[in-house]
Amino acid sequence: MAREHELKCLPGFFREVWTEKKKFEIRKDDRGYRSGDRVLLREFDGEQYTGREVMADILYILRGCPEYGLAEDYCILSLGNIVRGIKA
Repeated sequence: MAREHELKCLPGFFREVWTEKKKFEIRKDDRGYRSGDRVLLREFDGEQYTGREVMADILYILRGCPEYGLAEDYCILSLGNIVRGIKA
């Protein structure tokens, strides 16, 4: 069964996902991410949430590539079907 993962995202990185220039996330691999899951990225300015959110599907997950600089406890999530939203 697919799950939804709610994640904080700093403004500079968030903006690039919002504009769909950035279609990946590098994250600590501590939530049991699986292809088919969804992520809810919530823009967080360091003190509070801004109200902007992005929902995206996890299409592919890259794990276990220390020879390319990806630490063992991190993964790269490929994002697709990006939907932008704003919460009041």
